[in-house]
Amino acid sequence: MPLRERRDGCAFAGQESLTRGYDDRMTDTTKAHIPTIVYVEDNSGDAMLLEEALREGGHAAQLLVIEKGDKALRYFTVKASARDLPPPHCILLDAYLPIVTGAQLLRFLRGSSAFDDTPVYIFSAEREYADILETGIVSKESFITKSTTWDGFLALANLLMRSATAKQDHIAASPTDSKPEVHAEGDLRRNDTRAQREYNASGSVR
Repeated sequence: MPLRERRDGCAFAGQESLTRGYDDRMTDTTKAHIPTIVYVEDNSGDAMLLEEALREGGHAAQLLVIEKGDKALRYFTVKASARDLPPPHCILLDAYLPIVTGAQLLRFLRGSSAFDDTPVYIFSAEREYADILETGIVSKESFITKSTTWDGFLALANLLMRSATAKQDHIAASPTDSKPEVHAEGDLRRNDTRAQREYNASGSVR
């Protein structure tokens, strides 16, 4: 089912289990017992694939797609300041966005206490974010690979839903750390990220 595009740069999936949308009034789209996933992505094809993967996986979620980085920044800014508008249960960022980049959004989100327990993922390598990784406010598990296969999108949908459900149910996302991100597996894990971890652990290039 195609996404409905809006002049404000946001697109929303046309399905009852997915959100009907976000507008400049910033109304709360969170429904009881249905987690909200925000996907900041300017490629409508990738957004549609994630929508279909959520549907195929039987996941009931509100999927909000925001196509421009500046629109996403405004959305997150209001969510951070309005106590009656809870943050989404999971956030996925593309790295390359118009006007405001995924890196800028990641830094904003992890600099705001309102999103401390919100899992945030970005399609990027962690080596590009060494400055904020050193502060400990960003998890290495936030960095994942954008799939080019249908199975990869199904795995992505499962990862996002596991993370969103963990936040919604107030349970630990991982037994090995206190970060809100569920650890990605298989092809979702970045190979360059894994190599960097090995380098950091051994002190030598592999």
